[in-house]
Amino acid sequence: MAKFDAKKQWWLVVIAAGVVGIAAMVIFDQWLPDLQLVGPILMLGLIGAAFCWAYAVDRERQWWAIIPGLGAFTFLAALLADALIGMDPANDWVGAVVPGIGAVVIAAVLKRANARFVLVVVAVITFFVGILMSPASPLVKGILVAVDFLLAVFYLWRNRKALPG
Repeated sequence: MAKFDAKKQWWLVVIAAGVVGIAAMVIFDQWLPDLQLVGPILMLGLIGAAFCWAYAVDRERQWWAIIPGLGAFTFLAALLADALIGMDPANDWVGAVVPGIGAVVIAAVLKRANARFVLVVVAVITFFVGILMSPASPLVKGILVAVDFLLAVFYLWRNRKALPG
């Protein structure tokens, strides 16, 4: 029997985590409807952990795996935020801010400048949308949009040598 090589067969762990996660969603949805939220939590947690594991196994070749890994945890955080604050449309802005925070965290972890640049752009846009959706006054929204824009410009200026193109 062939021995499992984590560097070559990392994808088996990701597939297994995805299958178990989807099975958990179906089980909780069909047989435990009172605990329906547990299925997506398990699925996102397992997929996030599997991709983070793939990244940890070989950081040079699988540098990209940290993006879907932390992305799954970001969606998990957004799901939990929705569950905690409720589905009131006045709170929808939180659903835009949480992915922005996740994009900033992923950008901070990445070492590749072009990938980090893309995630910073995603963060700026999601914060912009979240700010505009928030129930804050127009003056506060304007100030926060200006701060968001200035932070983006500062980041681009500070990292101009590492920018793509």
